[in-house]
Amino acid sequence: MKTIKNLAVAGCSILLLTQCASQDEIRDLQYQLRAVNQKVEDVKTTSVNQMQKRQASSVNKIDQVQDETLRIKSTLEETSSQTLQFREQTSQNIASLQSAIDGLRTEQDTKNAEMNQRIAVLEEKISLISENFSKIQQTRINEAEKRAQAAAQRAEAARQRAASASAVTTSAAAPSNIVRVNPSSRKTRIASAPVAAETPTSSKTIEQPVSQTVVQRPVAASEAPTPAASTSSSSDPLSKAMSQYQGKNYKEAYKSFEQALSASPNNSQTAKTLFYMGESLYNQGEYDLAILDYQKVISNHGTNALAPSALLKQGMSFEKLTDHETAKIIYKKLISDYSGSSEASQAKERLGKL
Repeated sequence: MKTIKNLAVAGCSILLLTQCASQDEIRDLQYQLRAVNQKVEDVKTTSVNQMQKRQASSVNKIDQVQDETLRIKSTLEETSSQTLQFREQTSQNIASLQSAIDGLRTEQDTKNAEMNQRIAVLEEKISLISENFSKIQQTRINEAEKRAQAAAQRAEAARQRAASASAVTTSAAAPSNIVRVNPSSRKTRIASAPVAAETPTSSKTIEQPVSQTVVQRPVAASEAPTPAASTSSSSDPLSKAMSQYQGKNYKEAYKSFEQALSASPNNSQTAKTLFYMGESLYNQGEYDLAILDYQKVISNHGTNALAPSALLKQGMSFEKLTDHETAKIIYKKLISDYSGSSEASQAKERLGKL
């Protein structure tokens, strides 16, 4: 812009000078003017080209910056959109997961409530069974005490009879009543009337009349065998109980098993005794009491070979009592604890039918 002003000033100067200058000066001025114009054109061409190039370069760079800005903006918008979608998807997943957790928690709470209810019912039944069993045991104890008292009374009566007989024998042995025992007889004869005393020089045997009173020697109470003693001396209580059980005399067999358990409460046959006590009750239809005896085998003799059988029969007893849910629990425990036993196979079959 400055160069153009200079050219304008020069042009004006030339016009002024043309009016007052000579022809040669005019030609010199024209020559100089052409030179100046040429320089102006050169300057204009050079400056404009450079400016245009610079402007074109700047525009190109601006376009590049704009393109890069648009690309970055597009990338940011895409990233923002993806982030928003990811947040929405994450929120949905969290909501779904929370819903699933709440559902599982509700289902688990329901199952726990049902299980607690079943356990409460089972505990109530076991408590009732235990109460009934305690009453039965107390009744049996009372009966045993009554039998013991009756046996003690009989023993006391026998002792008194023995004491009376001993007193009679002592009085018969006094000097005023001489007693003679006939070797061929097992009975002692007592004179009914006093006889004359023997003299020092002679000892006569006085024969008593046939009508004399005959008193047999009483048997002492301690010598009289009691039924329990004769039973224990005749055979083993457990063997006798097993014989009665095999003969299907379950009621008497149970009593014999009880006697065997009382005689030896802790030995190698305890588990067997308890199991067959349960079997005796099971075969009599007393399933609730049988469950308790089976439980003693399971709780106190879990490693015994009869423990799986006790679990199986306990489950069958609950089936008989129409408590199928408890029976299922027991069958599952049998399958879990004794998976390789034949009883576990039977439990699987019975479990499939419930």
